[in-house]
Amino acid sequence: MNRSIKTLYLALAGGFILLFVMLGYWQVVAAGGLNERADNPYHFEKQRLVDRGRIISADKVVLAESVAYTQKRKKYFKRNYPQGALAAQVVGYATPQQGSTGLEAQYNQYLAGSYGTGAILDKLREPQKQGADIRLTLDTRVQRTAEALLEGSRGAVVVLNPQTGQVLALASSPSFDLNQVASDFASIRKQDGAPLVNRATQGRYPPGSTFKVVTATEALNSGKWTPNSTFNDTGKFVVFGQTIRNDGGVKFGVNTLTDALTFSINTTFAAIGTQLGAKALGNQMTKFGFGQPTSIDLPSNEVSVSGRYRDGKLLSNTQRDEDVARIAIGQENLQVTPLQMAMVAGAMANGGRMMKPYLVKRVITPDGVVVRQQQPEELASVSSAYVASEVGRMMQNVVREGTAAQAGLSGLSVAGKTGTAETGTQGLNDAWFIGYAPADNPKVAVAVVIEDSSGTGGQVAAPIAGEVIRTALSSGPVQGDPQP
Repeated sequence: MNRSIKTLYLALAGGFILLFVMLGYWQVVAAGGLNERADNPYHFEKQRLVDRGRIISADKVVLAESVAYTQKRKKYFKRNYPQGALAAQVVGYATPQQGSTGLEAQYNQYLAGSYGTGAILDKLREPQKQGADIRLTLDTRVQRTAEALLEGSRGAVVVLNPQTGQVLALASSPSFDLNQVASDFASIRKQDGAPLVNRATQGRYPPGSTFKVVTATEALNSGKWTPNSTFNDTGKFVVFGQTIRNDGGVKFGVNTLTDALTFSINTTFAAIGTQLGAKALGNQMTKFGFGQPTSIDLPSNEVSVSGRYRDGKLLSNTQRDEDVARIAIGQENLQVTPLQMAMVAGAMANGGRMMKPYLVKRVITPDGVVVRQQQPEELASVSSAYVASEVGRMMQNVVREGTAAQAGLSGLSVAGKTGTAETGTQGLNDAWFIGYAPADNPKVAVAVVIEDSSGTGGQVAAPIAGEVIRTALSSGPVQGDPQP
């Protein structure tokens, strides 16, 4: 009997010890992580007491702010979005009911004023009552132009500074009014076109002929070809018993690598891809960032990985059972984001150096202290400066003489490449353009995609890119910051 009682006491004592250990872990060690989780409703209910910081664009436009209101004699704050639907998927929302997305989620710690606090007992800490402001690289003039040009379509526009990685515009269509999230979220979710999805970072599309920029880069990197190397196009290229043809069945005969990019000759690039092989082309894809998470300051679940997919599964870049000829022309399971293709264009514009894209330039506390500042960061070297320059010259030729003529601007040199990717529906394609300008001193790199278009990339996406480039270059750099 005494032994049974002793065993029971020991079991109870062990249970209490385990209980206190677990309580200590969750209250002390893990408290901070749980409190900052974007899907923690209690966290956001508590944040109604906090005057969240503002989200401000590079051209000093307030995109998000907190507005005070009184409930049962207590002061609370709610989010207000003065620009409504502008950059909605980027700014994101923060509500006690729906949680948070976009920059509201990614920078919640700063916006909610909980930066610098450790993971201690929640009851023993009081969050700072006013959050920090975040200052963006986004320029609303460029963003508005991009969104206006996308209106009525499903697609995306990305504009980067290729020298720094700063994101000037990240537009996705259709969009939604951020102010309606708190009151009418259900109807937003039901709208056609999935407006909550950020197509610029989450949308995955076959790149079509825009991918030929990657293939051309590896062709020159390999040393096997130059821009003037010649090929003989008979109008078809047979691989694995299947025939690759040029658009419209055109036969180009003898052509150079420059010609092949200018006129988007499928057969030449299929031959190059076959000779390069899966390993070499796959390694070049890896340098460009395919198959890896894209390093942009948005929640990871809002950024898709570009690469080869089969049955929804990401494949290795160097998987050998793939049809490398079709990969070389942007087909064969390739799915890419507009952001990734803007980074490809940006790397070519920046002498072969791919920069990390970012949206937030600095974080400033209510008393004016900069607690976080992003500096330009190189992600990878995809080619030598010489190769990037040669590919750039070929891309200029695409705009001057080839498929991207409608991206051209009077008095300004533009480098680019179009793409028209089949969607599986007869007569409908994903229309693409990637490029940069000015070609001799690049300031902006762009990517445009329009879903389910009846036109080609040159007809549909290139004109949009031209107008966005014009706006970006005419807006000029923004100096200084708004006062807190």
